[in-house]
Amino acid sequence: MHPRWNLNQYVTYILLTLVFLSSWTDINGIYAELPQIILTQPESWKLGANLALTTNLGNIAPFVLVLVKLFYRERTLNPVPINYVVIVIGMLSCFLLIFFWSYTTIIANVSRSTALLTLAFFLSLLDCTSSISFADYIHRFRKEFTNTLFLGESLTSILPSLLAIAQGNGRIRCIQTINGTTTTEAIYEPARFSVSIYFLCLFLLLTISFISFVLLQWTSIARHAHQIVPESSLETIDTIDKQEKTLSTSSYLLLSLGCIYTSSVLFGFILAISTYVLMPYGHKIFYLGTILSPWMLVLVWLLGIIKPILRKRYVYILIILGSFTFAFTMFVSFKSPCPPWVDTTKGSILILFVWLITYVLLGYPRLVIANYVRTYSSNGMFWFGVHVQSGALVGSIVSYLLVEAFSLFRERIACEQIIC
Repeated sequence: MHPRWNLNQYVTYILLTLVFLSSWTDINGIYAELPQIILTQPESWKLGANLALTTNLGNIAPFVLVLVKLFYRERTLNPVPINYVVIVIGMLSCFLLIFFWSYTTIIANVSRSTALLTLAFFLSLLDCTSSISFADYIHRFRKEFTNTLFLGESLTSILPSLLAIAQGNGRIRCIQTINGTTTTEAIYEPARFSVSIYFLCLFLLLTISFISFVLLQWTSIARHAHQIVPESSLETIDTIDKQEKTLSTSSYLLLSLGCIYTSSVLFGFILAISTYVLMPYGHKIFYLGTILSPWMLVLVWLLGIIKPILRKRYVYILIILGSFTFAFTMFVSFKSPCPPWVDTTKGSILILFVWLITYVLLGYPRLVIANYVRTYSSNGMFWFGVHVQSGALVGSIVSYLLVEAFSLFRERIACEQIIC
């Protein structure tokens, strides 16, 4: 944000953030609601793996976009109609989830959550596309509005998790049962409102996002925020201007690889291994790690406001440090359910700190990379979106193979008593 902005520019910043809120709110919302959904669905916790595979198939849509971009280079791909389709069909899918999320059918003599998985597939088609079309859309606005993409992205996890907290989702209590032997069993407490009401709230969030997009397109609110305003009146940040002149092709390629790598960790690996990293240290640590991690992306956004550009060497240093903390979480996940310092206070504090700092160490460089690549070419942000989605796809596939195909991890069930 800029201290000399007028009211319309502040409103534009808010509206853009609300537009980008529609990117992954629906899919993230389904994952946040899983502890409640699995109580009634036939797949139980295996539903998470099925959803992961289904949502990865959604990368078909951005792949088509990339082909269109490559074969019709002389034409500019207009992100506006694509964004309309993304938001409207996302709204429709969330609306249908209100009524049909629990609908099942028998396939090959096995009961399946067909409605949920089908609608999740359509949502993933759109959300994967939004990673590219929204990144391309923000290029129409001045540099200082780029951070709205990352603020909206962080809110796509925060708002569904806050809804889940308000619902009482995931609250458990451990009770001892005597059935020949004494065992401890996890009992989920009743939710304050239903899954259908939860999806209604997500539908309303997407409706707000749609209204915000319409206001940006059909009113004069954003008139002075567009890139077409003469450079002399933009009062852009001097450091960014200096960095523009020094971004070579080799630097662009290296930064693009950094974007793919950080996205593969943040949106692929970390989501898949969270249970194996946090749950061994107790349900409370798992709950805190899950709830607090989206707020780390808000911290990344704040860092982007304070310092939108770093020297490239510092970007690489942060990525390397983030790789060390990520490697530690991977080590812990492989050791689950008996990682180092399990069932100790210092172990719980350490793993929570490492888990959260990984988001910052890898998330902040990714934001800085976006500020760099948008100056490289007019298609810089389009390809940034492609790199984000490519990284997420690679991370999701590799982690899916590790978790599901090769069964290299073992989770610790809530309230489970284990002697390590």
